[in-house]
Amino acid sequence: MSRAVVVGVDGGEPALRAARRAAELAAVLGAPLHVVTAVERGTVEEIPDRPGSSLVTSGEIAEATAADVARELEGSVSQISVSVVHDRAAVALVAEAERLGAQLIVVGNRRTQGVGRILGSVAGSVASHASCDVYIVKTF
Repeated sequence: MSRAVVVGVDGGEPALRAARRAAELAAVLGAPLHVVTAVERGTVEEIPDRPGSSLVTSGEIAEATAADVARELEGSVSQISVSVVHDRAAVALVAEAERLGAQLIVVGNRRTQGVGRILGSVAGSVASHASCDVYIVKTF
């Protein structure tokens, strides 16, 4: 089996578009898809209408985000896995790709201002630090 394709998601529509493209690429490559959500710091939030405990951690939210994306992509690729990494998004994606021996990282390119305008800050950082190929999806 081919080495994994890694994609980062954050719950936004641009990241979902990047994940869809990552699934397409993984299917063509015959590779598993690994969906990553990064959490920079642990927080606790209250969700008033949630059954049971109304308190959730940022890690639980991140895990649910990755799992939702994986569920949406089921059937488009043969194998999907998810993980939550506690670090900045770019660092998390590069670290997971290295841990898995991934062949490709897929990231979205959000519209930003200033120096990050050409490539979003996450996309630019991943592209400059990854030890594998990086595919940047135009998501705006």
